[in-house]
Amino acid sequence: MADHDRGVDVLRAQRQVTIHVATATGIDLAQRRVELQEMAPLPYDYLVLALGAQVSFFGVRGAPEHAFPLYTLPDAIRLKEHVLGKWEAADRDPALVADGALNIVVGGGGPTGVESAGAFIELYHGNFVQDYPKLPGKDARVTLVEVAPALLGMFKRDIQAYTRQALEQRGVEVRLGDGVVEVTPTRVTLQSGAELKAHTLVWGAGLQANPLVHTLGVPLEKGGRVPVGPDLSLEGHPEVFVVGDSAWISDTTTHTVLPQLGSVALQSGECAGANIALRSAGKPTEPFRYRDKGMMAIIGRGAAVAQLPWGRTLKGKLAFLAWGAVHLALLTSGESRAKAMLDWGWAGVTRRRTHRLRVDTAKR
Repeated sequence: MADHDRGVDVLRAQRQVTIHVATATGIDLAQRRVELQEMAPLPYDYLVLALGAQVSFFGVRGAPEHAFPLYTLPDAIRLKEHVLGKWEAADRDPALVADGALNIVVGGGGPTGVESAGAFIELYHGNFVQDYPKLPGKDARVTLVEVAPALLGMFKRDIQAYTRQALEQRGVEVRLGDGVVEVTPTRVTLQSGAELKAHTLVWGAGLQANPLVHTLGVPLEKGGRVPVGPDLSLEGHPEVFVVGDSAWISDTTTHTVLPQLGSVALQSGECAGANIALRSAGKPTEPFRYRDKGMMAIIGRGAAVAQLPWGRTLKGKLAFLAWGAVHLALLTSGESRAKAMLDWGWAGVTRRRTHRLRVDTAKR
C-alpha cells in the first residue's frame, strides 16, 4: 500500500485531516511555513516534525555506493532483488560461489543486525538450498560484525550471551570487537585487516536524523537530532514540536537521552498532540514521560529475546511468542492482523514462505 493510501486508511474517520503527498524542502520558523517542492508553501499554527531517521555510514569507504541499509520498504526490495540476483547468477556460473557471491556480511550487532543475520541464515538453509539444489547453499556464509564486545548492547548480559549462542547454533559467524572500514562490490574489509569475500553487506549499524532538520537553523545534537524541551517543543518556538527519531529527548526521570526506538516515537507523538490541544485551550503543556515497555529482538524461528521494564528477561520460545503478540497488536487493522496470523501459521507448520513474489525494479 502506498504511503498516501495508508495515511488515508488510518485517518479515514478524521474528516478534518487533509493529506498531501509532497517533498518538504525547508522549514521557515520566522514565517511559520513549510517549503514544498511540488506545491506552494504550507503555513502552520502548530508544526509537528516527525521526520524519522536515515542511515548513517559513519564514513565507511564505499558504503554509500555498495552497502544495503534495511530501514525502509524500498531498502528491503532492493536488498531482496540483489540477493536473489546473486543466487541466480551463481546458478548460471557456479564459479561465483568461491568468490563469495552467496556470502553476506551484516554490519552492526543491534536489533536490526541480529534480526537480519538470523533471517538470512534461515532463508538460506530453509529455502534457497531447496530452490537451488545444485549450489552448495549450506556453505554460504552469513557473518555478523559488531565493533562492541557484545551483541545487543542495550540488553542485559544473559540476553547478549543467549543471542550470540542462538545465532552461532544456526550457522551465523559472529565477529565482535571488529568493524567495517571499507566495502567494494565483492569484498568487505574489517578494522582487524581481515578481508571477507562477500558480495553483499547489509548495513544495520546506525542512524542519523533526516537532513531536513538542518533547515531549522538551530544547534543540533549527535546524529543531527533536534534538542527539545520537556514538553517536546523547540526552544524559542513553542508552536513547533519534534518527535521520534529526529528528536533529542531527555528522560524526565533518569535524565538520559532516549534511544531511537518505535516506542519512543509513538509515545512522543501522542504527547505532542496532547500538548497542542492544551496550548490551544490556553492551558500549560505537560512534560513527556516515557513509559518503558521493554525491548525485543527476534533471532529466528522459535528464538527471540525480550527485556521487560521491571528487570525480567525472556529468551527462546516464550520470547518468540511475546514478540509475535506485540507485533500483532501494533498493526493498524484487524485485516492486517488476520493476514499476519495466517502467514505466520502457514510458515510455522510448513516452514515455507507464503509470498515468493519477484519485483525487478531495474526494469520498471
